[in-house]
Amino acid sequence: MILQAFPAPSDLSPFVSGYLYGHSNFKDSQLLPTIPRGVPALMIIMNEDNEEHIQYFQLKKSSPLKKGVYLCGQATQTWWIKLNTCQAYMVVLKPAALQQVMGESGAVFNDSFLRLDDLLPACKFLPEQLNAEKSQMGQLSVLDKYLRRLFRDQSLRLNEVDVAVHSIILTQGQVKVRELATQERVSVRTLNRKFTEQVGLSPKQYARIVRFRAIINYLISSPGASWLDVTYKFGFHDQAHFIKDFQLFTCLTPNQYFAIDQSFDGQFVQAISKL
Repeated sequence: MILQAFPAPSDLSPFVSGYLYGHSNFKDSQLLPTIPRGVPALMIIMNEDNEEHIQYFQLKKSSPLKKGVYLCGQATQTWWIKLNTCQAYMVVLKPAALQQVMGESGAVFNDSFLRLDDLLPACKFLPEQLNAEKSQMGQLSVLDKYLRRLFRDQSLRLNEVDVAVHSIILTQGQVKVRELATQERVSVRTLNRKFTEQVGLSPKQYARIVRFRAIINYLISSPGASWLDVTYKFGFHDQAHFIKDFQLFTCLTPNQYFAIDQSFDGQFVQAISKL
């Protein structure tokens, strides 16, 4: 499994965190967990054929993905991904950029994968354009050009939601909604409404996901860390509270989760954390 991360150009940084390139070549299909990451994304599957190369599962819901461009909304719990041979780019969007792309509340797209070929016609040519480039620099240039067209009419002004998102990320999700509202001089109700509309999650939900993402990144980067270390580092009342929160997102205990192959999800979380 190859996974590489690239930062977005400065002119796209208000809307795009960066790009991830993934290339898997599993002989047999692998079923792997993929946790909520707090970011929406555009995923471009580049495989030359039109067969199913990725399939996502969540409870009774599944989504087979073929060659094409997909919008990945905010995830609120762990999905499972069935993966074999696949080559793809993922454009990691800023949390509030989803509404700007689609013109709808971000919550509409939660826990979904939406094929964009008909909704954003220009994107249907992206897989072929990427495959036509012989170098990775050329492929990244194709993505830059497309995204500049996509966001050309969007405002660059930061609003209270953008600032609140930044504060949540900076504190690894350990900030109270009331503190965010006070900081932005708006009511808690107003911040909740605007945040949910633009990001797709309430500030409290988003902060919990960011904290959970930070926990996974910390545990993968610090294999000797104990659950007690996590409890105090990330502001849980006690170890039981930490385990309950962990199970909320994964339906697994920490021990069960880390007994599973982390070669995919671990790399993904670490890559997003660097963008």
